[in-house]
Amino acid sequence: MLSVSVETLTGFAFDFQNTENILQTPNALHWFGTDSLGRDVFTRVFYGARVSLFVALFSSLITMVVGICVGALAGWFGGYPERILIRSVDVLQAIPSFLLVSLLCLFLQSILEIGDFNIKTLISLAVSISLVHWFNVAKVTRGQTKQIKVLSYIEAARALGATPFRIFIRHVLPNMQGTLLVLFALQIPASILYESMISFAGYGLQSPQVSWGILLQEGWRSLSQFPHLLLLPALVLFLTVLSFHLILFRRRKVDL
Repeated sequence: MLSVSVETLTGFAFDFQNTENILQTPNALHWFGTDSLGRDVFTRVFYGARVSLFVALFSSLITMVVGICVGALAGWFGGYPERILIRSVDVLQAIPSFLLVSLLCLFLQSILEIGDFNIKTLISLAVSISLVHWFNVAKVTRGQTKQIKVLSYIEAARALGATPFRIFIRHVLPNMQGTLLVLFALQIPASILYESMISFAGYGLQSPQVSWGILLQEGWRSLSQFPHLLLLPALVLFLTVLSFHLILFRRRKVDL
């Protein structure tokens, strides 16, 4: 639906090349100008949003599921497994996250045998980002679980014979819902930025496919002569990330 509406709005496909109109500055026909192959940059920005937002949402969901499960187990049972987990997380967080995501992405691309190159790359990107970002979610979930599990109504549920799984789902998880929603909302813009950086570095999708990272990579090559090829896609990326933060800030003000 998005692709049809954008083509109808601009009159161009994202991969349509017109060598007679290469490297045009923004004008009435090409709102964001054209690139070195005469492709409409405005159309390519909106096509790239599909990839970036898909990776962001998919990786954020995986991050929350893994972080909540690991953090809940550590906070509920405690002891040496909890200490080992927290120390391991501290060690992993000392590694630069961009380097870790890049290495995981390359590793997953080499071992996955599903779909074509584009599908494999998208899944590798999403899983790599989630495997690096679940640490904070796990720490927050662990702390919340440790605080809630000693409350009197949790003791009452235990006395009535409720299993730990039922107690967590029915009593613990609903009480940390607000905090987890905030973490999820913060994870989405962070994942968008990571997808853009990975694609910019050349580890993500490759041309002629399009994402915001690919657009930034292409614009960087001609920044000195044609800055609009980098600045306009970067502006859309900035406004998207800012929008998520403003929505989150407004929601937190309403909750307060």
